[in-house]
Amino acid sequence: MLVLAPLKPAESTWMDEPRKWKQFAHLKVGLARGPFREQILKDLSYDVVVTNYDSLEWIAPILEMRNDFDILAADELTRLKHIQSKRFKLLKPLLKTFMYRWGATGTPAANGLLDLFGQVMVLDLGQRLGRYITHFRMTYFYQKPWDQYRYYISDQMADKLVEKISDICMYLANDEELELPPLIDVIRRTDLPPKVRRQYYELETEFILKLDNGLVTASNAGVLTSKLRQFTGGAVYNATADHTWSNVHEAKIELLNDLIEELAGEPLMVSYQFEHEYERLMKEHPKALWIKGGMSKGVLQATIAEWNLGNVPVMFVQPSAAALGLNLQFGGNNLAWFSLTYNLEEYIQMIARLLRKGQTKPVMNYILSVSDTIDQVVAKALVGKDVTQNKVFEALQGLKREE
Repeated sequence: MLVLAPLKPAESTWMDEPRKWKQFAHLKVGLARGPFREQILKDLSYDVVVTNYDSLEWIAPILEMRNDFDILAADELTRLKHIQSKRFKLLKPLLKTFMYRWGATGTPAANGLLDLFGQVMVLDLGQRLGRYITHFRMTYFYQKPWDQYRYYISDQMADKLVEKISDICMYLANDEELELPPLIDVIRRTDLPPKVRRQYYELETEFILKLDNGLVTASNAGVLTSKLRQFTGGAVYNATADHTWSNVHEAKIELLNDLIEELAGEPLMVSYQFEHEYERLMKEHPKALWIKGGMSKGVLQATIAEWNLGNVPVMFVQPSAAALGLNLQFGGNNLAWFSLTYNLEEYIQMIARLLRKGQTKPVMNYILSVSDTIDQVVAKALVGKDVTQNKVFEALQGLKREE
C-alpha cells in the first residue's frame, strides 16, 4: 500500500500507529523521505510505504514506469479536491494502476459540495460524478444572475448528489462507532476599553488606522477582515513591508490568562493564527510548548511526546501546522481559540487533535471572543459552512440505517 498524507502525519502518526496495534505489528512500514526515499519506494519487502503529497513530483515518474503497489490510501483526501492542482494532475494518470483506492477525511465538503468532485474521482475515476467538472456543475449546481462567481445547490440536488456517491462512502459518527467523550463548546467573551473600541470602529469604517508607532491600512474588504481579526487579538501588522506590528490592547491575552489560571495547571492547547500573536503569547508564557510551521521532524516528535505526557500547562499551536493527523489526545482535553480560523476544515480538524480515540475526558472547546466584533462574524461563517457538510454526513447515516 502506498499512503499519501500531509507531511507531519506522514512522519509521525503513520509511522507510530502500526506499533500500537497487535494486528498490524507484523507490517513493515517505510517512510519514503530523505536520501533513501527512492530505495524505500522500490523495495518490495515493505508492506506499506508512506510519503507526503509534495513527493508526487518525484514519485509519479517512477510509478509511471512500474507500479508495484496494489492499494493507494489518500489520508486527508481533501488535499486532492482541486483538479487543477499540480498534485492532482501528477496523480491522475496513475489512479487506474492501483487495484484499490481509499480516501479518508473528516471534512470532505468544508467549503461546499463542489469539493467532492475531485475527491470522488480519485476513488472511482469519474464513474459517479462524471469526468468533467463543467458537466458536474451543470448537472447539480446553478448560479444566480447577480453572482457569477459562486455555485449554489438546492436541497433536492444535494440529496441526489450524496445518494450518487453513498455506495463508496462511509461515515463514522464519533458518538456511534468511536465512543468518544462529548465536545463542549464554551464561549468566553471580553470587551474592549472605550478608546480601543473607537480605534476598532475607525479601522472598520475607514480602512485605515493611525497608531503611535505605525500606520495600519486595508486595501480591500478581504484585507480588512484580516486586520480586524488581528485587532481583536491585540495587535496588527503595520502598512510596511518589514512585517512590523503594533500592539493595541491586552484584553484577549488577559482573557486567556484568566482561563489558564482557572484551569490551575490542567493542560491547555491554544490555537493562534498570526505570527505576532505567537510572539506576544510566547513572551507572556515563555515556558510553553509550541507547534508551528517550519519545525523539523525531530523537534516536532519531541514536542508531541512531551505534550502527551499530560503535564504541560500550555502549548501554542498554529492550526495550519497541526490540524491534520497529529495525535495530541493524550496530553489534555482543553482547547482554546485565541483567534478563530475562517477555514472550517482547520477548525474541525484542530478539535479532532484532542477529540479522537484514546481521549477519556470531555473535550472543552473554549472560543475567546471580543464582543461586537469580527469574532462573531467568523464564528457565524464557520457554522454556515458546517451546515452543508453536516447534510452530507446526515444523508450518509440515513442511507446506512436503511440498508
